Amino acid sequence: MRWSLGFLFLLLFFLVAHPAEAALLDRVNEAYQVVHGHDPSASEWTYWAGRVQNKEKTTFEALVGAMAWQNINSRNTPVSAPASLPAAGSFKTADSLYPSPYGPNLLSDGTLIRSTAGATVYYVRGGKRSYVLPGVLDKWLKEAHFFNSSVVIVLSPQDFARYQPTSSRNPLYIGKVLQAPNGTQYYIDDKLRKRQLSAGVRSKLKLPAGNLYATSSAQLSEFPTGPALDGKLQPGGMIIYDGPYHGGRIWRLEEAAGGKIMKRLYLGDRFYEAEYYPDESQRVGVAASELARYGRGANIATYPDGWVVGLGNNVFLVQGGKLRLITSPTLLAAMGYKSGNVQKAFPEFLKQLGRGQNVGAFKTAVTGNATTKGGPAPVPSVAATAGLTRVRPATRALIGEINPIYRSVYDKEVTPAENRFWADYIFSGEVSAKSDLIDKMRQAKASGSKPGKTCQTCAIDENVLKDKWFPYLFYYTWQTEPSGEDTAFWRGRIESGRNTIQKLDSNIQWLKQSKNKTRD
Repeated sequence: MRWSLGFLFLLLFFLVAHPAEAALLDRVNEAYQVVHGHDPSASEWTYWAGRVQNKEKTTFEALVGAMAWQNINSRNTPVSAPASLPAAGSFKTADSLYPSPYGPNLLSDGTLIRSTAGATVYYVRGGKRSYVLPGVLDKWLKEAHFFNSSVVIVLSPQDFARYQPTSSRNPLYIGKVLQAPNGTQYYIDDKLRKRQLSAGVRSKLKLPAGNLYATSSAQLSEFPTGPALDGKLQPGGMIIYDGPYHGGRIWRLEEAAGGKIMKRLYLGDRFYEAEYYPDESQRVGVAASELARYGRGANIATYPDGWVVGLGNNVFLVQGGKLRLITSPTLLAAMGYKSGNVQKAFPEFLKQLGRGQNVGAFKTAVTGNATTKGGPAPVPSVAATAGLTRVRPATRALIGEINPIYRSVYDKEVTPAENRFWADYIFSGEVSAKSDLIDKMRQAKASGSKPGKTCQTCAIDENVLKDKWFPYLFYYTWQTEPSGEDTAFWRGRIESGRNTIQKLDSNIQWLKQSKNKTRD
């Protein structure tokens, strides 16, 4: 059968490709033809497919423009940035090249800063500075295994003054318990709301004694008030763990729509610590029965905004879930980052992140080729992607959602074998809607057995053939939706005896080969 070939390539595509780019991937050859007058080689196709997958080119026009630019400049691969950083004087480059969208003199949101004239640390949010309670920062640093105070960037008073003050509502407070001067305690949830916490509820939730920070009424007033905690479930923003205290799994709880609490697994201890959670003073151990009460959300496999990471010889700024290449070591130093704080652990996860616009400028300096982006991440083989273009874009998109859907239904990670099964099941035309896939997975979980495929040689109800299988088979053969005339013609064929998938498929293929779309 034609779709059995999908078994070999669907897993590879799913692991590295994003469904949103599939339609533009289909047009790489077309764009290359426009510029060069011939099809690309396998290596050229792989390079441009990578640019698309990394979201560097999101429209056909942008893809053609980039190809034309490289053709003019005789450049087939990205160019490495120079080690030196020439002064740009009064030159102002593209806003997108700066580390912050709020101005050329500002660092990325998520950065911790302080002035040489003071010890107070602030979190950069919205291009402004947000106060960090000293006790919160001190406890985090005291218990951190991988970071120290050098992660705080020290600025001159002049540079520090560029960050105007804003409220102290920032991620460092999530999961912390703040105590008012009158002794009332408030838990700060992942919505950055303060929620009153009684002694009884605190005991019921088993919050660690170290998770308590005295503060002022003025600071507490900056947090909107949420509903008081009742102790029925751990709240959003809390860190829980199951298994042994050392060596167990660490989870972050989040409040989803409708107040439902979801759990997200940290795939690396550094990711957990980088979110400003003290290693011991904030997490709560839970039994398997309680862990099962929380729905399963996406895993956490990256650092938050403002951190710098290293892959090979390149250094990137994490921003918006993407990696932005810092195009010069001197530029990295100018921004205040220290090489010792470039995080290089867990490269297998970092490689899966998309690439954003390079960081090629800061203040009045710009690298010589700041407009050049970093090289593309790995992409699927030509054969693999070519196979997936045989099915509808919505089918490709659904294949890309297998892992999160599986994780939500089964509350565990998908294995390669499970991924291959469900990818092949979708690719074969058995399901085309997310709701149908969820239903099939739920049925499989409840019964303990996976669904079988529709018989190819058995007679099928005419309406099922017309409404489900004909559109799938027609698109697979022609890579286009059937017209009204096509639909009318093939409905007649079904009514006249093409009553199995095999018969209908064979007839559609035969007419394609004879180059007659609608007649024998």
